[in-house]
Parts: sequence; structure tokens; C-alpha cells
Amino acid sequence: MHVLESYALQNDLKIDKASVYEKYFPLAVDKFITIDTSNLGTSALAYDHWQLVVDLIFPKLEEQGIKIVQLGDKDCAPIRNCYITLGQCDFNQRAYILRKSLAHASPNNESSHVASLYNKKSVVLFSNNCYPTQFLPYWTESNHLEILQPENSRKPSFNPNENPKSINTIKPEEVAKKILNLAGIHTFFPEFKTIKIGTSFGRPRIESTLTHLLDVKKLGVSSLITRMDLNFNEEALWKQLESCECSVITNRPLSDETLDRYHKKIVELVYYIEDDNSPEFIKKTKGKSMRYLLRSRKEKEQTSDFKLDYLDYGLVEQVIPRSQNDFEELKDVKNLYYKSTHFIIHNNKFYPSTAAFLRLEQGSPSMEHEPYPVIDDPLFWEEEEHFHFFEKK
Repeated sequence: MHVLESYALQNDLKIDKASVYEKYFPLAVDKFITIDTSNLGTSALAYDHWQLVVDLIFPKLEEQGIKIVQLGDKDCAPIRNCYITLGQCDFNQRAYILRKSLAHASPNNESSHVASLYNKKSVVLFSNNCYPTQFLPYWTESNHLEILQPENSRKPSFNPNENPKSINTIKPEEVAKKILNLAGIHTFFPEFKTIKIGTSFGRPRIESTLTHLLDVKKLGVSSLITRMDLNFNEEALWKQLESCECSVITNRPLSDETLDRYHKKIVELVYYIEDDNSPEFIKKTKGKSMRYLLRSRKEKEQTSDFKLDYLDYGLVEQVIPRSQNDFEELKDVKNLYYKSTHFIIHNNKFYPSTAAFLRLEQGSPSMEHEPYPVIDDPLFWEEEEHFHFFEKK
């Protein structure tokens, strides 16, 4: 039973169609659809792949002169290629915008129900923390409504803060197809099928080999990760640390001068312990009250020897080498491709993985790139949480 019907039954009331007082909101576009990314403070309703959806639908909508208006709270992440209204309009102004939209997409939030008052064509995403039949937009005609929920839905968890979030298992191409169909566009046939999206795909990670001084504000990140293990250049590191705080990944000790001058500018140090290593370096790092991690790619027996050497300085994490078949969703998948949000900047080119950089292939002038074939290499799979994996149809 729908929750509205339950309330009506308990209170002996008749359900009538609600009305909303609208307030004018100035828009620079006339022909548009709306996407509301707000989640009512419930992380289970926060779909992390709206940008992937927009990347798919934007070219098709542009052909028809249809724009995309993003609704949401000021804390929502802005989506590229959208007209942004985040934090700029109140509930009544959103109602005004929704009435004028051609179609609407959102998780199960308040805007999906406001759109229902106008019988708007809507795509609504549900997590596995409720029964969708209880919370469907009540006044929307069935032929105007598309409901998407996680694959293999089971008994609801009723957890407002799922981990992992089930809503993120809804494939972006499925959301895109439903939106375009409701907008009257039936020519969308994706070339790729989503197989897996890494848990950190929505959080870009930018690393630098220090071939150029980088401006983190232009890159849209709060701090930079410097790859001294790929290009050990302390003078370049000093220049970058003068510009911004950095995390440092290294397999060689930093000099005493670097630690003395810049220890407060190093957010975190990740030390990969190799055959030629220095416990004394980590002793000095600890003495500066720096945050650090110790890792080893060596076999278990050799890593155990490292643990004895670094017993006074913390746990040495062994990085286990993995391959494609170590991931159940990807096992035996042919024609496997990926897109990345983990980039290494080298000579002003963006490389979508460490494995790609070491082969000096797949470099692009920006973070926008077409899907690349996966590289079945242990270094590649260390970074899988930042990849969106596709099967080419």
C-alpha cells in the first residue's frame, strides 16, 4: 500500500490532488528537462553517476535544442553541460521550473512528487532501502513514469546510509535511455554496456610527475598528489610545495632538507618499501609528526622481513597483485574498456592510469577521454576503484 493511502486510511481522510504555490524563477532557457540531484540528507538516495548520465544524453538533447536544468541544494555537486540552479531557488520556485520542464529525473526526493502534481514524464531512481511501491509519485500516469531500482533487489534494508550504496548499481546508460525516451528521442543506442563502476569514480584523483608546476584550483582539487616514484625530482617538488599542499608517493627517501623545510606542507607520505630502503628515513618522518603509510609490493615472505625492520614505525601493508579475473563482475568479460577519474599529468598530458603512463600511451590533452581498452597489469588493478568498466557491444 502506498504510504499516502496508509495515512488516509488511518485518519479516515479522502485523498485529493495537492496544489503548490509557484514563485517565478528567471531561466535563460525555454526548452529543457530537469534533473534534481538532492537527496533529502539521506546518502542512500545520492546517485553518484549523474555526470555519466548527462554525458550520454547531452549530445542527443542538443540536436533537438533541449537544455538540461540541474536542481538541487547548494551542497550538490554541479554537473557539466547543465544550467545550474543549485541553492538558488526555494521549494516554490522549483515547482515553477518543474511545471515548465519537458521531463524530469531524480531519486525519490520531493521534486519527484511535485513533478507528479503536473503529471510530468519522470524517471525516478530508488535505492534498496524501501519498497518503491510505497513511495511512487502518486499522481503521475503510468505511461509517464519510469521507475529504476537496483538490480537483484532484495528485502529492503531501511537504512538511510547504505554502504555500499545500492542506488549506484543502476547503470547510467539505463537512466539515460529512459530520460531520452520520455523526451521523445528514441535514437539512443549505447555502444558500451556498464559492467562495474569503481567506488571512487565520482572523486577525481590528480597526480603529477612534476614536469610542470600545476595550479590545483584550475584542476578542481584541494591538494595534489606528487609521484616521486615515477620521477624523483626534489627541486620540482619544492616548487610545487611552495604553490600548494601535496601528498607524496615515493620509493626513495626524501632528503633531510625537504623534510626540514616542507614537512608542514606534505599532507601525507606514502612510502613503497623496496630492496633498497631506509628505516632511518621513516624515523625522521615520524619525528616530524608527519602522516605516512608504509606499503610493499614484494612477496609475503619479503614483506614480513620489512615488517620486522619497520616494527617501531607502523604496519607495512602488502599490496597483493590482482588481475581481471580477481573481480567477479569482470571475470571472463571480453572487449573490456574503461574510463578513468584517476589521472597522472606528465608533460601536460593526462594519463588515465599508472599502467598507461608507464607505457606512455592513452595520453590526452584533458581529463575528457573516450573509453580505452583495459590493461591487464597488477598496477592497473591497484587503481580499479577509480575506473568505469564497459563491455563493448
